[in-house]
Amino acid sequence: MFDMKKALIVCMTFALWGCSKVLDIQPLDRISESALFKDKNLIEANLLNLYDKTRFQELGNQENFRMGNLAGIGGEARPFGDWQDPFIVSFRNWDVSTGAGLFDYWAYNVIREINEFIAGVGSSTLEEPYKVQKIAEARFLRGFIYHQMVKRFGGVPIVTKVYKLDDPQEELFPARNKEAEVYDFIGKEMDEIAQVLPATYPDRDYGRPTKFAALALKSRAMLYAGSIAQFGTVYADGITGIPSSEATRYYTAALDASQQIMNQPTIALYNKVPSDPVKNFGQLFTDEAQNPEIIFAVRWDAKLLKGHSWDNLCTPAGFSSGWNSNFGVFVDLLELFDFQDGGSGVIPRNQFVASRTWRADSLFGRRDPRFRASVFYPECTWQGKKVFFQTSTIYTNPATGLRTTSTSETFMIPNSVSAEFPDGFFGKGPLRNTQRTGMLIRKRVDESLLPAASGQSSTDFIVFRFAEILLNYAEAAFYLNRTEDARTAINRVRQRAGMPARTAITEANIRQERQVELAFEEHRYWDLRRWRIAEQVLHNRRLQGFDFVYDFDTKRYRVTLKNAESQARTFLPRHYYFPLGIGRTADNPKLIENPLY
Repeated sequence: MFDMKKALIVCMTFALWGCSKVLDIQPLDRISESALFKDKNLIEANLLNLYDKTRFQELGNQENFRMGNLAGIGGEARPFGDWQDPFIVSFRNWDVSTGAGLFDYWAYNVIREINEFIAGVGSSTLEEPYKVQKIAEARFLRGFIYHQMVKRFGGVPIVTKVYKLDDPQEELFPARNKEAEVYDFIGKEMDEIAQVLPATYPDRDYGRPTKFAALALKSRAMLYAGSIAQFGTVYADGITGIPSSEATRYYTAALDASQQIMNQPTIALYNKVPSDPVKNFGQLFTDEAQNPEIIFAVRWDAKLLKGHSWDNLCTPAGFSSGWNSNFGVFVDLLELFDFQDGGSGVIPRNQFVASRTWRADSLFGRRDPRFRASVFYPECTWQGKKVFFQTSTIYTNPATGLRTTSTSETFMIPNSVSAEFPDGFFGKGPLRNTQRTGMLIRKRVDESLLPAASGQSSTDFIVFRFAEILLNYAEAAFYLNRTEDARTAINRVRQRAGMPARTAITEANIRQERQVELAFEEHRYWDLRRWRIAEQVLHNRRLQGFDFVYDFDTKRYRVTLKNAESQARTFLPRHYYFPLGIGRTADNPKLIENPLY
């Protein structure tokens, strides 16, 4: 199998040590452009470097706390520390003085390198099929980057050539294209490269774009454009916003791109454990052996010093050393997960009072299997043991016969060792489990991993998967008045999840299904923005967590709500786009700042 990470190391080693003819005639600290595009190993190394520079997921600092940035700002989960970036960005009131902050992605340096690569490979003397494919891969990266920028800022300059210092000033300082023009550019690029990219690679290496990865990007981008046309407002002659008359065209394009993927028999919903939908859904994100659902993913390998900290950050306290229990899930997200019998997942919040008790199973264990596979909650099982979240335990003291409360993590409740609790039950769950929301992100965490001193893991990050394509199709079909097609696609996703089929379909059903299926996969924040409902969902809200007190005698919990955030969030109409910032507009006077800033 072509392994992109290993290839990068091999190619770079070759570039430094193996090109004796090149190194004999060129300075030892650089490789000439003419040599670069004559050698396939150097071309591969260059291209893989461009993959690495493309922002496929949120990462950030050494501890990778920023992997939770979109879950934080999207109202899915908060980090353990108020000082961590996912908490800080959730309360950011964006302005022109600071620009987009940690969400800034004005990647014209990378686009220039991609354009140089495309021009260099195009003019090389290598065989044409090889050149066509390498250029198509680079165009995929460029298209993905443009989608990352357009969903942040609206219209941005479309640059497809390599500028020189003596080029005309109007080219060196380009104006912003209209938002619709950027989406049209992405769609056209993906249509063209889908004609030349392979349908698959040997051993289904999903770390490189196939025809269907290009169509997946088109499916997503065209759905975004359709939403913006339908729900958004046009400003500055279309620099931001898309005319409502274009919604049907974009939804049709999203539908068609999705349909082409749905017609490919080798791409399917992961269903290796159909008898256990919880295990099946959890395993989907860690099974990298011939996984039919993955269309494109970021490849990770800690052994090659290319690892990440997601598993270490998410594993509950008591199971891992170092940073853990880092992303607490909000009650507000829990409510989107219905019960497995189809009943609403929303329990009136006035029922969470100290005078009422609950069994953990009735609150959590009977919910949508995707919830149980995606969230750590009280008494769920992990690596053969239960996870605890209680802040205190009430029990009858056998020495006095009196009801007693313990808040100690180290105090074992007398006579608590049993088949249910083989390690006993303690007065309080680990602090990092209990302090924030009473639930933690479990999705994409590999249960087979034992604690590692390095805290690094190799689980790949899925950028495009088949379930998203079905959801894209369903949403586009619904707005094109093809409600039966929408219902059929939604029910394919629900059937795999072990949830009852929808007999009718509504806009609310479609949006709920997307937020549930794709939770913690860096989608919800962008979805709330493109649907133009982020003000309703996030503005002036302090999202909630649970506080659990366990009654050991009755084996039930007293569950109350608490503010999981220290302040109310702000999401204003202008926040549907990030500001470019005064530094950027000062550098290029042709760049118009986004509306309302």
